[in-house]
Amino acid sequence: METQQDVVETPASGTAPSAPEGKAPATNSAPPTAERAPESAAPAVPAPDTTPPPAPAAKPAATAKPAAAAAKPAKPPAPPDPRVVAATATAEEIRASIAAHLGADAVEDASATKEIPILRIAREKWRQTVEFLKDRPEHAYNYVELFAGTDYKDYIEVVVYLYSTEHGSYIHVKTRTPREDASLPSLTPVFAGVNWEEREVYDLLGIHFEGHPDLRRIMMWEEWNGHPLRKDYSDFENVPSREGGQY
Repeated sequence: METQQDVVETPASGTAPSAPEGKAPATNSAPPTAERAPESAAPAVPAPDTTPPPAPAAKPAATAKPAAAAAKPAKPPAPPDPRVVAATATAEEIRASIAAHLGADAVEDASATKEIPILRIAREKWRQTVEFLKDRPEHAYNYVELFAGTDYKDYIEVVVYLYSTEHGSYIHVKTRTPREDASLPSLTPVFAGVNWEEREVYDLLGIHFEGHPDLRRIMMWEEWNGHPLRKDYSDFENVPSREGGQY
């Protein structure tokens, strides 16, 4: 009895035997390789913008300046100081009083500064006027507060501040003398206390006070040349020298 042998068919060369059931067939091909991602390209550099910038906007036309304003009206003058008004009125009253006793030519000018009356006296009536202002009870200017002199180039002026202890009021009286042969009546017979003041003015300004009891220099020595407070005095031309070059 023939035995049927299982014939196993062999596949043709080059073909793999079929895989058992349930298993994937084997192949001799190489495993697939992963695809390489393409290299990224460098970013493109934008081309420079060659568009010309826009032209600047035209400046607006300058506005016309307004016509010059009309000139401001001048300020009205300040009202007079009532103190000066009152002092000037007092100066005029005293001037009239002096004129009635010593003549209209005794007072050359009447004015005021703040609340102080001022009289400029003719030099020929200088002593009589000051004496009148001292002795008259309605004036009673019995105290000399200041005695001074000033060179104004064209003339030398002496001013005296008088005060009334009876009435509590002030008055300034002054007088002028030419610079050449400058002289004034001395007030020492009226106010003995101005003795040294007149000597000082004589020494420094060169005014000769007629009737002064002892008119001589009080600051400089007798040989001193010139009067130091005169405008034309020179430190180089007027300084005298003594024997032996000592001053």
